[in-house]
Amino acid sequence: MTGDLPGGVGERGDQAAEFVARFAKTWADPSPERLNELVHPDVVFIQPIEPVVRGHAMASAFWRRLFTLIPDLRGEVISWAHREDVVFIEVRLHGTLGGRPIEWVSVDRILLDSGKVRQRVANFNPLPLIRALALRPTALVGFIKTRLSSGAR
Repeated sequence: MTGDLPGGVGERGDQAAEFVARFAKTWADPSPERLNELVHPDVVFIQPIEPVVRGHAMASAFWRRLFTLIPDLRGEVISWAHREDVVFIEVRLHGTLGGRPIEWVSVDRILLDSGKVRQRVANFNPLPLIRALALRPTALVGFIKTRLSSGAR
């Protein structure tokens, strides 16, 4: 089922559509606290560049690091699909990194548990972010500082 087609089938389709609506609303005006409301206490995030994130405390630290680097980060849902308890969301993320605009698209595979993210695997090409960090010294220094202060490896 996709978000572009008439609704999902049955209760799981309704739950997926409700989650995607909350996801879109949260990413339109995100904060670490609002984003953590979407996730299960035992959440696992897997993504390029950053280490695996496990649990609410690490998720909060992940969001704080991200918003330290890109304070005006926003996301827009492009499309979505679901199958049973898994939702795929294509999201365009954009903001300002090191004083210049940055944008990338991710396709997130999200396993839902009681309407919350139990696991999120982000699929995107990290090269534009790595290039932006390399070409923007203030962003690179900020990235290194946030990694060192968080103990991330």
